[in-house]
Amino acid sequence: MQIATPSIDSLSGEITLLGEVFDKLREIKTELADHDYILAIKAYQERLPIRCTGDLVKVDNHFLLENPHNLLLNNI
Repeated sequence: MQIATPSIDSLSGEITLLGEVFDKLREIKTELADHDYILAIKAYQERLPIRCTGDLVKVDNHFLLENPHNLLLNNI
């Protein structure tokens, strides 16, 4: 859904995903770096679905995906 401006000193940044949580679509924020960040940019630009795993945590009224890994573009 959204990609923040990358960090100045490294190829990383915060992204916002749209994912299903408890049978509802929810915004999920996570921090990606290096190759995963590049894949997220490609998915955003080409409107491709992605799949990744990690630890989903609810903080106040929003969700965070901590320790994201195994990021894959579904249509490649």
